[in-house]
Amino acid sequence: MVDYTELMSFLSVPRPNGSENERRTRIALQEWLEQRGIDYELHTFRLYPFLFEAIGLWLILSRTLLAVAIWFRWGWPTFFIAILGCLGGLVDVALGFPLVSWPGARKGYNLIINFEPQQPQREIMFSAHYDSKTELLDHRKRLFFLKRLPLGILLTLLLGVIGPLDKALHTSGSTWAVLTFSLGIIMSLVLLFLAWGLGLNLSLGRLLNPSQGAVDNGAACAILLGLADHLVNGEISLRATRVTLALFTGEEVNMQGSRAYTLSRGWHLPAIALNLEVMGQNGEYVYWEQDGSSLKLVPTSPEINRTIASAVTEVTGSPARPAGPVNSDGYSFMRAGIPCSTLGSYDLQLRDRGFHQPTDNLGRVDMQRLPEAVKILERFIQKYETGEVKLPNLKTAAP
Repeated sequence: MVDYTELMSFLSVPRPNGSENERRTRIALQEWLEQRGIDYELHTFRLYPFLFEAIGLWLILSRTLLAVAIWFRWGWPTFFIAILGCLGGLVDVALGFPLVSWPGARKGYNLIINFEPQQPQREIMFSAHYDSKTELLDHRKRLFFLKRLPLGILLTLLLGVIGPLDKALHTSGSTWAVLTFSLGIIMSLVLLFLAWGLGLNLSLGRLLNPSQGAVDNGAACAILLGLADHLVNGEISLRATRVTLALFTGEEVNMQGSRAYTLSRGWHLPAIALNLEVMGQNGEYVYWEQDGSSLKLVPTSPEINRTIASAVTEVTGSPARPAGPVNSDGYSFMRAGIPCSTLGSYDLQLRDRGFHQPTDNLGRVDMQRLPEAVKILERFIQKYETGEVKLPNLKTAAP
């Protein structure tokens, strides 16, 4: 019998990436698994825990310097400031290369738990993340700035062009010089608002009253541990399906842990994945129809969505509903060619608001929903075992 109150006691403390609490939580997870005789592997990777703090400061400093270059008519240096300003942050998020996020790099640890029948023919991966994050704005409020990222990039590049142009026109004293300079001033003020707004949100989190991360994503980790306990005790019979459970860190810093894992392993069996986010709340279950990063969204697997919705209905009597988009570890699987979806839940009052905030606390977790979610995952496994999950042309991903 799994004591979910015990699990949530160490999965409802602030545990930002790179912190002592993150390390203690990982050790507590390992000890829990060892006490129950559940084998696991530690997957190590290079973690950049201060990615968003670094990007936030870079946004503020680089765009402020760009505005100063426009105001004081620096000319050609404005162009190079704009290019460097765009590369810093964009390269870190889009390519995973730590151009500005390298300070504080260290080892990150994913916990991987495998259950394998004698002759596996396919694989299911279930994942959740054990790190947490605190931000100035919650998920909904920060969307104002995230949706305007393309505008910010465009303004940065345009100002890089306006700077040298204004310098050249200024010497002529023409009307065009006045118009160009005025346009540069207006655009720089808009850019400063966007850069400072997003930059402060990214960089101030560790200084604020922290989120406990009980819902995002402690409850999901507790559910996977409950599933692991059922599997190791033979309560779920696996005939042809390998089940892999992954507890990732680094999700809250651009899915670094799941990206490193999916890129490092070989996929020798046809595989699908189901990621868990914000589970254990007292409202309806949801699945997200799009997943990705702040720069790109892609559709999740319609067939997995239908199957998990069916499993939710069979266990609870109520259907899971579509939602979206989401930024989660599910995106790492889809980038690796693994069909994936993400299952979550809503709060009856807050819905999908209040994450990365003190409102994400243990009081928001309905403990009865945790064993219920384990039953849903068991039903999903059964459906995959019996061929109810039909994915056309399902192939192994490239190693």
